[in-house]
Amino acid sequence: MLLEIKNLQLDFATPGGSTRVLHGVDLHVERGEVVGLVGESGSGKSTTVRAALRLYPQSASCTGTVNVNGENVLTCGEDALHSVRSREVAMIHQDPRGSLNPVRRIGDSLTERLVHVLGVDKFAARAKGTELLRAVGLTQPEKRMRQYPHEFSGGMLQRVVIAAALSSEPQLILADEATSALDVTTQAEVLSVLREAQRSRGLGMLFITHDLHLAAAYCDRVYAMFKGRIVEELEGNNLFAAAREEYTRELLSAVPSLKGQRL
Repeated sequence: MLLEIKNLQLDFATPGGSTRVLHGVDLHVERGEVVGLVGESGSGKSTTVRAALRLYPQSASCTGTVNVNGENVLTCGEDALHSVRSREVAMIHQDPRGSLNPVRRIGDSLTERLVHVLGVDKFAARAKGTELLRAVGLTQPEKRMRQYPHEFSGGMLQRVVIAAALSSEPQLILADEATSALDVTTQAEVLSVLREAQRSRGLGMLFITHDLHLAAAYCDRVYAMFKGRIVEELEGNNLFAAAREEYTRELLSAVPSLKGQRL
């Protein structure tokens, strides 16, 4: 099991007392599998992902287990946690511009983890960064390494972020609305790049999205989340047909449709 979350509960301290935001979340991701996590805004999807890497304030209280390759992230020491964050797991965020320093060249941002975290020689790191940009479909990768984020389109930047995520050769990718800010054509291209990288490397992926049609087409399994709880688990290709829980059915029925309408 690559990622296994069991009975994950997260409480935040507030002036009025403790507030629970995750209520016994259970989910898992196998190696080579893409697992979707869907639900309305505020349902706890991103909070679950952040809690899985222990990215919450010290005032918060988290219980349960989050096993990444058998290592319980919630109880492991700092060295083990650093290894999980820097080597075994990579996150891809919704806004690529927010993930990159606007005053640093793409090459510097891309090789930073390789040099300072993994101890790779600067010249070897630059060569690997160039190859990664080529692998995610960017033309003239040597030139791109010298450019700044403002010289890239949103789709190109998302490819850079994917390349950066793959640089440490992780086993698990946490993709948090990784394509929602892109137009449909660019989204399809980026998803294709991500899928190819996932399949060729045998990675596991937890894919958070609001797009239910995308979840059905892209994911092997899908979890529906509501108010900090997993309410249903479904096969991706059977998402619309097999939903049994009332919340999941209501969520699916809210998807806009042009069926029966005149244009």
